[in-house]
Amino acid sequence: MAPIVWLFSRCTVVLLLVTAVAVTAAAPNDCGGNRFAPACIEPQLVATTADVDDLPNHPEKLLIDVREPSELAATGQIPTSINIPLKTVRTELSLSTEEFEKKYGRKKPTTNDPIIFSCRSGVRAGQASFEADQLGFKKTVNNNACYSANTMSIATYEEVLDLPNHPEKLLIDVRNPDELADTGKIPTSINIPLDKVKQAFGPETSDEAFAQQYGMPKPGLDHYLILSCRTVPQLEAGLKLDDEAFKAKFGRDKPS
Repeated sequence: MAPIVWLFSRCTVVLLLVTAVAVTAAAPNDCGGNRFAPACIEPQLVATTADVDDLPNHPEKLLIDVREPSELAATGQIPTSINIPLKTVRTELSLSTEEFEKKYGRKKPTTNDPIIFSCRSGVRAGQASFEADQLGFKKTVNNNACYSANTMSIATYEEVLDLPNHPEKLLIDVRNPDELADTGKIPTSINIPLDKVKQAFGPETSDEAFAQQYGMPKPGLDHYLILSCRTVPQLEAGLKLDDEAFKAKFGRDKPS
């Protein structure tokens, strides 16, 4: 299976994550009082895929997937995680130590134990972190990496800027066309809205139909894919700079 990379955007929120792309913190008033909101979260409150991969070596860290069971059935369970849907997070974290361990087979975290919350895009994980924070849990982190059963990693901002030099890597923006109209197209990307991705890469779309629709050959199983959703403020702001200002800020030519 080809490597699939998720471009860090305002997606999944986890309590210990350190995002690979710098995010400009929003003003507190823009966050609705929730410092774990994807647009507001500080880097030290974000967990990386490396943090998640290393969880089997850290039983003191609890990974809570707050997606619905139907979503886990479609994508698979993240190793070492337990599933507590967002709507029940406050109730479940209020269980007694004995009730929690009996129900989930894991020790209930104390208020000083690290917790990582994960969802699909980060919004629900941020809400779960906020709920836990209100209950007194002080070491919560958000996981901003979207999870799938395929091999995945996180693309850095520099890697995206370097895409014009790597035609073997395909950047797919899964936002809706109206969102692209507001923010502009990421250079070298093609747009396949999220609800069309499965059809576009499935057997129902022939190589010829894909090329005609998207202007490039249909990727094979060994193709390197980068999937992106809402771009981070740094990327949006950078792409609006003129060539000279871009080079002064980032030390390289602006991608065409």
